[in-house]
Amino acid sequence: MDLNHARRTIREMGWLRSLPSTFCTALLAGSHLRRVGAGEVLFHKEDPAPDVLGLVDGLLYVYSDAGEDGHKLTFVAHPGWWAGSIAIVGGSDRRGTVVARSDSVLLSVPRMHVEALARRDSEAWRHVAANIAANYDSLALLLTAHCHPDPRARLLISLHRLHKFNDGATIFPLTQSELAEMSGLSRNSANRAMRQFVAEGLIETGYGWLRIVDPSDFAAAFDAVRISSGTRALKAG
Repeated sequence: MDLNHARRTIREMGWLRSLPSTFCTALLAGSHLRRVGAGEVLFHKEDPAPDVLGLVDGLLYVYSDAGEDGHKLTFVAHPGWWAGSIAIVGGSDRRGTVVARSDSVLLSVPRMHVEALARRDSEAWRHVAANIAANYDSLALLLTAHCHPDPRARLLISLHRLHKFNDGATIFPLTQSELAEMSGLSRNSANRAMRQFVAEGLIETGYGWLRIVDPSDFAAAFDAVRISSGTRALKAG
């Protein structure tokens, strides 16, 4: 994949897909290709953040720093996902660790290019903020999952995050152990809940992958979790 192909591809996915063509063209004009192999670390938490990175092809694992427990898997990113927008706006370091799950192709846009674009285009920071908002929405769901008392709800919320923030993807190269880690569950608790989902026809699983069978049925199951959570919150209040 050459640079022009990568630029054409990524503007049709994820964050850039809904933004004005003029902004996308100007942003990507300053981009360059970055290729990483499976298992390669793109960056560690607290590394300097000189750029934003958009995933064109491949798969990335996103980890948080869990203190004495080490790194915890928090997200699996598909093409169209961008990292680094929070850091370039705030001038801070990286907020997590990202590792390539497979050979991957990314576009790197230097911070200086984004800042120069913002000086020419007063709407640029608003467009960047759209990606930041999506990242915070994803984080809020992660926290909700980890606080929920029901293992089924935790898994549904985690799967919803993968589906919503990966352009509606339905197939995930993810083991049940990794999904359990994302959801803050033991492997046994996650496996019991997953067997129920499979029996109900919501999820299909195989060796190292899982699939949302019908997004509409899955959305209904997720909405039921949201309604029950809201009811409990009202009763607690």
